[in-house]
This record gives sequence, C-alpha cells and structure tokens, in this order.
Amino acid sequence: MEKILSKASWCFILLFSLFVSCKTSKPVKHAHHKEIAVDKNFYTSYSEKLGVKLTGTEDKALIKCLAGWLGTPYKYGGISKQGTDCSGMVFSVYKEVYGIGLYRSSYDQVKNVTQINKKELSAGDLVFFITAGNSVSHVGIYIGDHKFIHASTKRGVVINSLEEDYYIKHFFACGKVVMKHEK
Repeated sequence: MEKILSKASWCFILLFSLFVSCKTSKPVKHAHHKEIAVDKNFYTSYSEKLGVKLTGTEDKALIKCLAGWLGTPYKYGGISKQGTDCSGMVFSVYKEVYGIGLYRSSYDQVKNVTQINKKELSAGDLVFFITAGNSVSHVGIYIGDHKFIHASTKRGVVINSLEEDYYIKHFFACGKVVMKHEK
C-alpha cells in the first residue's frame, strides 16, 4: 500500500508541476512578445521624429528626452527648454536622464569624458568641436546613424550629421561620460 501511495504521490507532484509550469510560461511569453512590439513601435516612431535610424538598443529615456529638446530656441547661458546653449542642453539632459552633474561649459565638459574613436560612438556619447579660437567651443550628444543633437546659435536645438563638411572641419573629439562634476 505504501508503494502505491508513493507512486500516486509522485504522479500527482509531476502532473501538478507540469500544470503549474505550463500555466505560468504562456503569459510570460506573450508579455515578452508584446514588449518587443512596443519597443519596435517606440524606436520606429522616434526614428521618424529624429530623422535617425535607431537600432533599438538606445536608452529609451535618453531618446525621449532628446526629442523633447528639438526646436528649443538658442539662448546663451540657458539651460531650459525656454532657451539653451549647447552645453546647457547637454548639462540638463545628463542631469534629467542619468542624474549626473556635468561641468557647465563645453570647454570643461571634455573633462567629463573618456575620449574614444569616432567609430566607437553610441547614443549618449558627447561630440566636441572647435568652432572659434583654439579650444573646444561647441558640444552635442550623439544619437546614432552619424547624427548628433546640439544647440545651434542660429537655429536652436537641431540634429546634424557628423559627415557634414562644417562638422568634419571643426570636429575635435568624442567620448563617453565617465565622471561627474563635484561641487
């Protein structure tokens, strides 16, 4: 009798385990497929908004934040969507998205990065230019597809290509943010 009870208990446990595992695996699988579809829609939508072919690996919070800055008017010394300069936008985006306090000027923001090769750029990396004088005077945030977002003195916050003659001529360096400015 003990052997029969043991076999019955074993069968019950096995069947129960199969039932529970089948029951929980289907919703997780569907949720995963739904999440992929939602992500695909997100990246497709923002690719169109930004005019950049996003890969689907970019930080969604960063992409959404950057899109919100497009069209912001230029204002020297500004750090808000009412008006900003190039380093003010970079400063504000990093504070909002990552909670990182960068230096305030483009000249000093170079100190916040580890320089990398242009071929290694990924969304969120900073790109620096010398547009006047002999030192860094302009900064932008790389988005992808050879494009970056920045605050232009004439057009406000816009997206340009690193492959445009002007930006090739004035390019200085690019890098990944690795340290924050401590006050």
